[in-house]
Amino acid sequence: MTKVKIQLVNVQCKDTEDVTGADELYLVGALVGGKTTKAILTTPMSINDGEVKRFKPDQSILFEGDVPAGESVKGGIKTYDEDAAKDWSKYGDTITGITSAVSAVLSAAGPKGVLAGTILSASVKGVGILASLDKDDLLGSTELVISSTGPAFEEVSWRFKKKGSFLGYSNWDYTLKYRITRS
Repeated sequence: MTKVKIQLVNVQCKDTEDVTGADELYLVGALVGGKTTKAILTTPMSINDGEVKRFKPDQSILFEGDVPAGESVKGGIKTYDEDAAKDWSKYGDTITGITSAVSAVLSAAGPKGVLAGTILSASVKGVGILASLDKDDLLGSTELVISSTGPAFEEVSWRFKKKGSFLGYSNWDYTLKYRITRS
């Protein structure tokens, strides 16, 4: 068994989606490895052009668990700019909803038979308690398959951007960094 930990380092904004000011960036997703299922949901952070921000310490762990040799942590992350207000007091219930939705998919197919994209899709369905999710701007989506074997420490950058109109509408450019440790 290898203990795998995946942790957010920071996010850098080169260009916000919102032309009038800061974006309200948050992450949704889930990761599964070994017997561990970890829901991902961060509360919105205000971030503007040229800023680098860290996530709340209690929301920075994307995954931590024992993964058998030769197996991978699978799932993914979606990033949004919050445009419609949500009831963030239901944060704990939403985490439970994500975990339940992903667990149902795993029960049906078994963890080895589930693709990263299926886990990611189930995690977004589990956010149903935040009913206005579909009104928010999807900034990026990535599927993750992280092997239990590899270097003891690595840092990965994921860039998500869109070049929209020449007037600057619907443009954005972000780089999210996360750290993988194996022991």
